[in-house]
Order: sequence, then C-alpha cells, then structure tokens
Amino acid sequence: MRLLLIHNDYQQLGGETLAFDAELSLLRQAGHEVILYRRSNEELRHASALQKFLLGLSVLHSPRAVREVRQLIRTHRPEVAHVHNVFPLISPAVYRLLADEGVPVVQTLHNVRFLCPNGLFYTQGRLCERCKKGNTLHAVRWRCYRNSYPASALYALAIGWHRRRGTFARITRAIALTPFTVQKMVESGLFRAGQMEVLGNFIPDPLPEARSAPPVNGYVAFLGRLSEEKGAHLLIEAARHLPGVTFRLAGEGGQRASLEQRARGLSNVEFVGQIPPEQRWDFLRGAALAVVPSTVYEQFSLAALEAMACGVPVIAARIGGLPYLVEDGVQGRLFTPGNVEELVERIRGLLADPAQAHALGQAGRRTVEERFTSARHLEGLMSIYRKAIHGETLA
Repeated sequence: MRLLLIHNDYQQLGGETLAFDAELSLLRQAGHEVILYRRSNEELRHASALQKFLLGLSVLHSPRAVREVRQLIRTHRPEVAHVHNVFPLISPAVYRLLADEGVPVVQTLHNVRFLCPNGLFYTQGRLCERCKKGNTLHAVRWRCYRNSYPASALYALAIGWHRRRGTFARITRAIALTPFTVQKMVESGLFRAGQMEVLGNFIPDPLPEARSAPPVNGYVAFLGRLSEEKGAHLLIEAARHLPGVTFRLAGEGGQRASLEQRARGLSNVEFVGQIPPEQRWDFLRGAALAVVPSTVYEQFSLAALEAMACGVPVIAARIGGLPYLVEDGVQGRLFTPGNVEELVERIRGLLADPAQAHALGQAGRRTVEERFTSARHLEGLMSIYRKAIHGETLA
C-alpha cells in the first residue's frame, strides 16, 4: 500500500513521537511504500522573533505545509494519508487539501487538541471541558495554552475557525487509543461513533525480555514528562511517607527544577533524566513497580505499556484511558487521581506482597502479548486503511 504519513514533532521526546516512530518502522518493515512529511518544533528553537511569529501563524494555516504536501500527493499519489499531529507547523489546512486531492484521511488522536487548545482538558490545575462543544474563547480567558493570552488566543482561533469551517469533517476515519477518547469525541459532536476505531499503541518486535522474578531492592519507577499534569509531584509526596523506598523519576520537562526543589532533603528520590529508548527496558526491569500518577485524562500511557511488557506491575490513576489499559487487580492497581494517601497505600501493599506484585506483572505481560504486539497493530492499521479507502462508516 502507498501511504502518506504526516507528523509534527515536539521539542521534547515523548510517547507520541515514540509511537509514531514505531508505527513508521512497522509499516516500512511490512513492505509498504511510506511517503513521509515531517516537521519539528526544533525549527522554532533558533528562529528570530519575527520568524517565530510567522511560524506561529502556521497554527491557523501553513502555506508551506500545504504547498509541500500537495507536491508529495501529486508526485506519489498515496492511497491513504495517516496524520498524527499537525500543530503548530503543519496546520489543519492539510485536511482540506487531502480531501480536495481525493486522498482518504486517517487521523490518530493522541490527545484532544481538536477540542481543547492545550490538548489536555486541563487548566489552572484542574480538569476542564469548557471548550468541548466548540466555544474555544474559554481558553483565552483562562490562558490555557502555556499560560499566555496571545498563544491561547491563536490556538483558540485556529481550532474554533477550522471546526466552524468543517475542516475536521474532512477526516475519513479517526483512531482513538482507548474507548475513553471515542466517548469524548462523540460527546463533542466532532466525530460520529461510526467514524472511529480503537487501536492502542504497541510494543515493537522483538518484545523485551520479561523478568522472571521481582528484583532485589527494586525501586518505584516513573517514566514520563516532568510536567504538572503527569503527577510526578504526587510521587515526591508519597516518598515522604515511605522513607525506606527508593523513587526514581526518569524524564525531563519544565517542572524538573521545581520538583527537585520539592524533593530537597529526601534521600530516597532520584532524578535520572531522559533515558535513551534502548535503556528504557533495563530501567523498568529494575523496578519493583511503575507508577503513572497523571492528573489529566490520559488517552493512553506508553510508559504503562512498556512496564507491562517487562512484567512490571503498574499503579495508575483512575482517569481517562488508563483504566482501559491497567485494570484494577489484573495488571496492577488503580488509585483516585491526586490522592497521595491512596497512592501510598497501593505502593505499600504491592511492596509488602511480592507474590501478588509478580502475578500482576505477569498478567500485564500476557496482556501485551495478546493485544499490543506489532502483528496485532499492523492488522488493525490495515483494516482501518481499507475502510478509509472504501469509505466505510457506521451510523
């Protein structure tokens, strides 16, 4: 199959980029012809103030992206386009272009950016769905994007304008990572249930070696971006209650300095920085358990899936798509988002019962083997692409 993949990378490596790279490699290894259109926010790093301003306007409409994607379409004539992220440098304008050129569009929904300017349904330290039905002016009032009035106004204008113009209606089929995303998109009125498919992320072949027994002196692992919504601060508070337990936080982000300040005086908290992809397995296998303490509606958690692949039990917040991935008492334990006492109880319980922790970890590994392998993912993708090409939708 001849495919056009479109993606805008962020400056910081995260689950979305890792998932995109894995899918790109999977399709090429399977023998499909992949035409790639990829931009990166690294373009903004060394740009002048004027260049940043002009590039920022690409959020609304990117003439460069439209021109370059049109050239790729007319040169290669892809059978389907699979889009992951268009913000900020590619813009939703490519959806209209693709439709006008007769190319079916598949969109993976890694977040809720089409409904919320910051993509999180989260602002000022709490969940928020005010913009879900289309009135994005709320985002300006609450400075939802980077706590900035101008940046929030730009994203609110872009998303609201494209929604009113019917730009997102040019998407043929949308991929949700969990049923939770389907629910929110259907509630918003942006997509019909019949346009949507559920296909989570996957672990590329070969699967990592699963540990055969819990590690001696294992630690509590966190793997993710160090930002408010990811909940790393909750682990630091948990560490105060568990002085004999080591907590290792892997990742970078805008809150690292404040988190380190918060953890000052806690000898059992270690910040290990960004871990290269090839070292993630060893980091996870050495953990007694992994924690995903998010305070936002996570659509999925690649960190949780990677821990499960290693046979490591996962403690996750009961929020968003996480309960669809980690079932309480099956692959791990769930806790009420933001509840430090309950989180401490869950950690203490698994550390006190290694047999149960091992059983949960083994169940997580089986879940990966049954549902989240390369073969399963490729099969799902091909089915979705065929439906997009043939225009199949359900009511």
